[in-house]
Formats: sequence, structure tokens, C-alpha cells
Amino acid sequence: MKILYLSDHGPYKTTFIRQDVEKISNIHNTLYIAFETDSNYAYKKIKTLLIKYPSYSIKSKIRWRFENLFNYFNWSDKKFSLALSQEINKFNPDIIHCQFAYESAKLLHNFKTDTPIVINFRGYGASYKLNNKNYVNWLSQTLRQKNIFPIFVSQSLLDNLNKKKIIPLNKGIILHTGIDTEKFVRKNYIKNNITSFIQVSNFNSKKGQKVTIEAFKKATTNNPKFNARLIFVGNGKYFNDCKKIVETLKLNSKVLFLGNLNQSEIINQMENATVFVHHSITAPNGDQEGIPNSVIEAMAMELPILSTFHSGIPEAVEHNVNGLLCEENDVETYSKQMIEISKWELLKINRNKVLNKFNIDSHIKKLANYYQEILNGN
Repeated sequence: MKILYLSDHGPYKTTFIRQDVEKISNIHNTLYIAFETDSNYAYKKIKTLLIKYPSYSIKSKIRWRFENLFNYFNWSDKKFSLALSQEINKFNPDIIHCQFAYESAKLLHNFKTDTPIVINFRGYGASYKLNNKNYVNWLSQTLRQKNIFPIFVSQSLLDNLNKKKIIPLNKGIILHTGIDTEKFVRKNYIKNNITSFIQVSNFNSKKGQKVTIEAFKKATTNNPKFNARLIFVGNGKYFNDCKKIVETLKLNSKVLFLGNLNQSEIINQMENATVFVHHSITAPNGDQEGIPNSVIEAMAMELPILSTFHSGIPEAVEHNVNGLLCEENDVETYSKQMIEISKWELLKINRNKVLNKFNIDSHIKKLANYYQEILNGN
């Protein structure tokens, strides 16, 4: 089977895409085309090709502004179309897999084909972009084409599309992200006298770090004997803002910012942690998560989860079973839950749930079977 993958930033931007395509590449002939960047990576196994979309041209900037102001939606470009068509025809794939729904327009507006096309819905394209009427109309028409096959990373994102009556009945599958449970496994149990909360994520408007800091302040202020620390791993747009909030609240001695870490360093930090926190919130523009990978990885490490009733998170974290959930931006409840969950032990049931529902091997098998079913016409 020859499989073509497409996205703006190639397979090495995100772990969950890289590990999927690497494992599929061990079975099938693959090519990955990136539209924006093809990141360097130390162990590059995937054959990649950069066909740059003119995103920073004057025409594209005007198009983007029109899209945001007037619901305009058209990403056709003659020069890009020609280059893209030449490479796709040269590879001659059996299946094309677009990793993000919104980015799939760069393919579908510039390349006509009867080849089966899989479109992944991961968050942005099934939440915020649904505010654009022309995008919704285009998506509705696209998903009714016989050669288009959707994948949803969570039931909640499928529900978003169903509310807009975009998805034809019984079309597509729900395929949760798979986690490499051989890498994310607890090898040591380090019992500390201090409760260590950890979050691993980018600092953006969906990740809720500011709310977590506010709740942590309230929890430690209202409970002077509560011996706890808060650790953030990652970087991003709101990194410096969060550091300033910590300084203002005089939490410098209790809140640590570790920046970006590699996978082995993250696993080491999780082995030293007590609770994994991830206060996911709906961004001001309506953008939502699917199910954060870091939550699943933390569950594989047996950590209790403190999070929110946001998007697909309750599909992984059952309240009072795998952790505690609260409503988005509910600082009062969140702070009380920090005290409550600090008394929990490690949860083997969390790892068992990941093994049963989010295992990478099962995930890849289901994905490969979906490709085959599509080609078989089932």
C-alpha cells in the first residue's frame, strides 16, 4: 500500500504524528509532504518532501484576513497546485491522509482526484473553524464525497460536527491517539514528603496554566500546612506571562518552569511527580482540545489526573476514578481538588485504561485496518 501524508509542518513537529507515520512506514510505502516546514530531527526515518505553500505572500495574507473578517474560504494557488500535483502524481498513492482537517483545504482546493482521502479531525478544524460559515459549507460538501473518509480523535469533536449537521450518518471512525506504553512506563516509585503537581504542554490559550497558578495560590494560602510545588514543562506564547503571575503572587519558591524537555527527561519528571494537572479550557476564539496526549502519557505513568470537563478529556479521565475534573475556569473547585487529590496514591487502573484503550499498537492496527477497508470498498 502506498500512503501519502500531508500537513503544514511535516511529521516531526508533533510526537503523535511522527510515531504513527514511522510505524506505518515499517509496513507500507509512505511519503510525507509538508506545506510550511519540514523540521530537522535526529532520527529521521520518514521520507519527507517540502512543497511550500505561499503563506506569507501578499495574496495569502489578504486571503487570511478575508477569511477571518468575511468568512471567505479559498486556498487555491496555481503555482502551488502545479508543484503539488506533479509530486502526488509521481508518487501515485493508494490513499492520501491529511493530518488536520483545516489544512486539508490546501490539498483539496489545489488537487482533484478520485483517490481515497482520509481527513483527521483533531481540534481546531472541529471547533473554532466551525464559526466560519463558508468553511462549514465546504466541509459539509467535502465529507459527502465518496472518496473522503474522516477520522475523529474524540467523540466530543464528532459531536461538534454533528451539531452543525456536517457529517453524513455513520461516516468515519473515532480513533483516539495511541501512546507508546513501553516508553511511558513507571520504573521507579519515588515517594516524597512534598506533593508535586506537574503539567507538560505548550503555553497557549487552551492549556489553562494561568488558572492552574491561581488555583495553586488559593490552595496553598488556604492550607498553610499544604507542602506542595507546581512544575511546568514546555514553552510558548504565554510562558513569560505565567512567570510574571508567579512573581506577582510570590510563588517563586513553589513554582518551577523547566522549559522544553526531551521525552526521557519528561518521563523522569513524571516519575518524581504526585499528580498530573492539565486545566484545559476553550480558547476565546472557540478553539478546543481533542484529548491532550500528555494526559494519556501521564495515565500510562499511573499518575492521578486533575483536569476539566473539556472536549474529549472525560473520554479518558472518568471523574473520581482516574482523577478529578471540574468545570473550566472554576478556580475555587480546582483549588479544593488540589488538596483532595494530593492524598491519592498512584493508579494502576490508569495505566490499564491506556493499555486497553490508547495503546499505540492497537491504534496502528486499527488505522491500518481502516485504510484496507477503504481500499476494499467496505
